Amino acid sequence: MQLNIKSEKKEEFIDITAKINNLLDIDNGICILYCPHTTSALTINEGADPSVRVDILNTLKRIVPDNLDYKHSEGNSPAHIKASLMGSSLTIPVKNKKLELGHWQSVFFCEFDGPRSRNIIVNLSTT
Repeated sequence: MQLNIKSEKKEEFIDITAKINNLLDIDNGICILYCPHTTSALTINEGADPSVRVDILNTLKRIVPDNLDYKHSEGNSPAHIKASLMGSSLTIPVKNKKLELGHWQSVFFCEFDGPRSRNIIVNLSTT
């Protein structure tokens, strides 16, 4: 199955936890999320304080600046690098038809080359 996401900014973290939980149709098992885009990613981090997302994005901007001598002709090399650093997939246990996350954890779609329409592939497996 697939989850469609529309980003609104060039770079942003979008909390997709509730949307994923709404797709879960198994009591217990594993949820595999895969991002098939080279300039976006997935991550799990704190969802309670929005400043955590801002801090991560600001740190990534410092680690991967826009003004290096990149060779990629499309001009979005920083987005490719940030996506590689964050990762393209997550594997999360499912318990009682919900993602089994830590108390403060949320699942985020990480946009680095938006705004765009994207999708996440969702696979479920029972254990």
